[in-house]
Amino acid sequence: MIAVGAVIAVVLAVVGWFQLRDRISDQGTQAAQMCVEGSAVLDVTADPDIAPQIQILADRYTQTTPVVRDHCITVAVTAAASQAVVDAMTASAGQHWSGPGPAPALWIPQSTQSIARLGGQTGLIDGQPKSLVTSPVLLAAPVTLAEALSGSKIGWQDLARLQSDPNALQGLGLPGWGSLRLALPTGPGSDPSTLAAEAVAAAVSGAGAGPVTEAQAASPPVVSALSTLAVGSAAAFPSAPDKPAVTADALAALGAQHDPRTGALHAVAVTEQQLYAAEPDANALTAFLPAGATPMADHPAAIVSAGWVDEARGRAASEFADYLRRPEQASVLRDAGFRVDGKSPSAVGAVPFAPIDTPLQPANGAAVDTLTRTLTNSAVPRRSTVLLDVSGSMSNVEGDGTRLTNTTAALTEQLNRTPDATELGLWIYSRNLDGTKPYRIAVPTGPLTDTVGTGTRRQAIDTALDALTPATATSTYAAVEAAYADAVQGFDADRPNSVLLITDGPNDDTSITARQLLASIRAATVDGKPVRIDVITIGENSDSDTLRALAEQTGGSLTAVGSSQGPELGAAIGQTLG
Repeated sequence: MIAVGAVIAVVLAVVGWFQLRDRISDQGTQAAQMCVEGSAVLDVTADPDIAPQIQILADRYTQTTPVVRDHCITVAVTAAASQAVVDAMTASAGQHWSGPGPAPALWIPQSTQSIARLGGQTGLIDGQPKSLVTSPVLLAAPVTLAEALSGSKIGWQDLARLQSDPNALQGLGLPGWGSLRLALPTGPGSDPSTLAAEAVAAAVSGAGAGPVTEAQAASPPVVSALSTLAVGSAAAFPSAPDKPAVTADALAALGAQHDPRTGALHAVAVTEQQLYAAEPDANALTAFLPAGATPMADHPAAIVSAGWVDEARGRAASEFADYLRRPEQASVLRDAGFRVDGKSPSAVGAVPFAPIDTPLQPANGAAVDTLTRTLTNSAVPRRSTVLLDVSGSMSNVEGDGTRLTNTTAALTEQLNRTPDATELGLWIYSRNLDGTKPYRIAVPTGPLTDTVGTGTRRQAIDTALDALTPATATSTYAAVEAAYADAVQGFDADRPNSVLLITDGPNDDTSITARQLLASIRAATVDGKPVRIDVITIGENSDSDTLRALAEQTGGSLTAVGSSQGPELGAAIGQTLG
């Protein structure tokens, strides 16, 4: 009986202990659910492409009445362009937020590229952000063009050639299309442009699946390819008010064109999800994926570690990020056009969601910065010959100087900004400047650092510009023929090639007609050696129609400035020689 009593006592003690433990646990849970520390808002900043879906999932999460560190958590989502957040993060140094919306504890940019751009801002991001969804970067293009590009197995490395060669698309079976007109906007909200730039750099430099290194990003072939694409993108919209500032604007402009063959744009670098969300007519636009490693917008969930994020919000950010990755949330993201955990949405007419064989590994911050500068900075290495009119009318006074002195001053200013890797030359023309030739080669085209005479080519051009004086007539056509032939002969495949004609009056040499000039330049054009002729006219010029046709025939541009005085001429020179 004593033994039985002892057993019963032990059993009762154990049962009592479990009841006490459960009661204590229930009391703890009830206390936690009472939010003894009050309410807290988890502010999430997300790229506009994914912000609507994050908001839906945030509402779901809030309905679960989450409690973190004795705080009742609600989630607020702000949509903001990734680059705008990068700029604000960098400016804040982790202390004072002055960016779009409330200071975030969780940031979901469009790609890891944005995280890399934070560079030396150590401590702003907690740990290694993990991807929520992926979306490959590709080209949105008219169906006819996409089929031609696909049939020719065009890769990322081919885009610059197609952009610069005025007859490139004719070679793909598209007569009348001219060169590829690919838009690469660079404003905030244009991450696909820089992601596409990474793919071009990887293909041109031989980096394969990457990541692209800083040295590869700065190499002449990569700089040449990207600058060619940037120049072509800018030339599609010469008027600044019409130029699409961001990817969404460019995609809308492409979709609104009635005739893709003659439209200002042929293609836009976008994410697959952006094209899907735009719901284009399947008979108008479709997705083209260039051959090679594919850049991915991976939308990482980055937990912010900054002065404005307290312990409770930091923990809430981590828990919400985990919630977003749960399998039951995938359908919301997939239905919006994102790939989740390797699974793609169902194909639609314009977006087939093709398999991605080789994703491109993201570059580090230094390489991304180098690629971005090349896309946005007009002063990039190239091979150009300046063909300068020194006829008598260039002695006309405008402002504080003559047309010639104003022009040479603007050229000298541009020369001072031009990188050493540029190949530059100076030709002048009037009549009988070199025997019976209407032109004279003041400084042959070549690298600026090469020795010419007693100094560098840069110094020789500077000296030659300073010594110029007006002559007599204006033999434009003959001079253009000779300069263009020389440029084609000296073509450098590793950089953009051009002739810049600066003139203030019509051709007065009757030995060559306008029709003969255009035919001569057409005959001198060599496939695979695109040389554009850019023209700047000063004042009224009755030859403008011919000069515009000459520029368009070679993939160049014509810019008319009213006077040589003021910033307009310098800006035009910077745009064409940049």
